[in-house]
Amino acid sequence: MGIGNRFDRGPAGPFLHCPFLLFIPLNFMPQPHLNAVATAVPSHSRHGEFLTSLPFWVRPESTAERLRGISANAAIAERRTVLEHPLGPPGSGAFYEYGGFPSTARRMEVFKKEAPLLACQAVDALAGKYGGLEGITHLIVTTCTGFYAPGLDIDIIIHRSLPPTVKRTIIGFMGCYAALTGLRQARETVLSDPSARVLMVNVELCSLHLQETELFDRLVSFCLFADGAAASLITSEASGLRLDNCFSALSLTDADRMAWMVEDQGFAMTLDARVPVRIRQFLARHPQAAGGCAEAGPDDVWALHPGGRLILDALQGHYRLTDRQMEVSRSVLRDFGNMSSATIMFALERLLEQAGPESRQGHALAFGPGLTVEGADFTVLPVS
Repeated sequence: MGIGNRFDRGPAGPFLHCPFLLFIPLNFMPQPHLNAVATAVPSHSRHGEFLTSLPFWVRPESTAERLRGISANAAIAERRTVLEHPLGPPGSGAFYEYGGFPSTARRMEVFKKEAPLLACQAVDALAGKYGGLEGITHLIVTTCTGFYAPGLDIDIIIHRSLPPTVKRTIIGFMGCYAALTGLRQARETVLSDPSARVLMVNVELCSLHLQETELFDRLVSFCLFADGAAASLITSEASGLRLDNCFSALSLTDADRMAWMVEDQGFAMTLDARVPVRIRQFLARHPQAAGGCAEAGPDDVWALHPGGRLILDALQGHYRLTDRQMEVSRSVLRDFGNMSSATIMFALERLLEQAGPESRQGHALAFGPGLTVEGADFTVLPVS
């Protein structure tokens, strides 16, 4: 859309006959910025408990051994969950009692209780970091781990006493890349209305969807996933990360390699072991699908979705990134595991915290069912 079209207001529009607007350079137009990110995780640390519980509910024993091996090499030190007592024998009161995992309805009851608490914790942290959230005009919420209505969007509005006229969008069930989809929508909103102030919230309770199954592809994902939330502010104010470009691409030939399905006992994840290889092959065949990533410089910064160690290894090899360029993404994986859509925002938060006196070019990439590649090119603005 051209500059003139962006400001047209119809045949009688006030800008239609103003020739000066047609010659305004793009760098004088207000640009969307990711001003601040704040994150939150539950207080219950259960990564070790999950690993020690495997022999009690995973069959056959050889599968439990394989999962232990995967976990030992996953480069994850900790994962958090909203579940205080996640696993235990029948009669223990655990959420997952061996031989009788809960129904989807029961899992959604917990989501309805816990998701808004974690989401609002992240929003409150954002308000404290940025000095308030006055004037919010738009709210975008992403989640793929639970739903109810009236939903998370309304709970957040009530919690923060936001105006009832806030324009709300829920991006649901897109998976790990949804935060970048939300960021793309926020960018387009600010481009169309430079006065817009967009609050984006990403909350995922992946620990609610453990599966008692013998299908290995469904079990392996739970060596990786955890709970977490992020809240972000996107406006035209020149601070934080300038959102230069957003992009999305789809590898339909790999559509069956990753799936997320609603079933009677929770949401079931299928994760093909070749996903990291297929992502790398797709990016090699279609370098233009990933925005400016293929032309990135040696000093560029990167936020890569920490979907797992093998995905990060594949991306590091494909783009020939240094260990220093990978540190942010690998540290998020180490400290929190994969929190689906919220995870990439943890990485962007760390990049913002590392901003220095010089601007830096950067790139963000995330992946999910489809097989989808979603990303953004950005500039980290200098701070004094």
